[in-house]
Amino acid sequence: MINTNDLPKNILASSGKSFIIDNKSCSVFYENIIKSKFRIIKREDPTYLLKAIKNNTEISNMIKSHVIDGVALTKFIYWIKKINKKKITEVDAQIKLEKFRKRSNNYLYPSFETIAGSGENGAIVHYRAKKESCRTIRKNDIFLCDSGGQYKYGTTDVTRTICFKKPKSNIRNIYTKVLKGHIAVAKTDLRIDNTGIKIDRRARKYLKESKLDYAHGTGHGVGFFLNVHEGPQSISKLNKVKIQEGMILSNEPGYYKKGSYGIRIENLVYVKKNKKKMFFENLTLAPIDKELINYNLLTKLEKNYLFKYHLDVYSKLSKYLSLNERKWLATHI
Repeated sequence: MINTNDLPKNILASSGKSFIIDNKSCSVFYENIIKSKFRIIKREDPTYLLKAIKNNTEISNMIKSHVIDGVALTKFIYWIKKINKKKITEVDAQIKLEKFRKRSNNYLYPSFETIAGSGENGAIVHYRAKKESCRTIRKNDIFLCDSGGQYKYGTTDVTRTICFKKPKSNIRNIYTKVLKGHIAVAKTDLRIDNTGIKIDRRARKYLKESKLDYAHGTGHGVGFFLNVHEGPQSISKLNKVKIQEGMILSNEPGYYKKGSYGIRIENLVYVKKNKKKMFFENLTLAPIDKELINYNLLTKLEKNYLFKYHLDVYSKLSKYLSLNERKWLATHI
């Protein structure tokens, strides 16, 4: 049993003063103790916002982390699409991906448990592959891989959806609508759409035109070598927190057909300000599978975005890749 004598003296210094309680993090037990001495004010913990707004050093280090992580993920995608000829399981794939990450001395451990779902398992949003029950990845499968790393100076979280042969046109069309939503988020003018609820509508627009949707938020805040999920900001149907310079969020629209496949495209972005403009800048560097894209559904602006994104990926990663990996990556530009 804990009594008031166990609490720090500065908390119980005197009665009659106000004390802020955040219901999301303070237990009822402690609240009952505190309210016997203080007037309770219920408010969100102000430290959340302070952590969410990264300084220049944190942003710089997150950029470096994503270069290292991008190299590992790009090598993995090239390996699983072009090199591997064996039948492998979902667990084999996630082990191989971590081996690529472990090549960096700055890599410590995964930032969360990898989601490696092929075929019908890809449609399970929070799927976890287990050695005794996972699927063998097949040529006809759509493979969804959501993973991340904790590095000595940053946190990563990235999802890529991969195919191994040209998919059916309906899958390509849906994937492209997800991609259009992803690009719409990335191109947001944050002076106009400056809350998660507004940005979320942009992400879902093209799916909704086909009466499709996904049952998760479009993005979450990300910590600096902390939790891969961090508030108070997010891109979702309900979040009204104002997006501010220095915040880091994920951009991850998707679509999931039960019993068949899952699609998600996720980059981390940070909020950058240049003069009067405020916009998202990509942190994640990894190719987006061009074989899943129906380019006829993309506008000229969207095609330009994709070209510039892949050019940026190539320019920052190519020097760390083998000749064959570079040649393959160049085909995405």
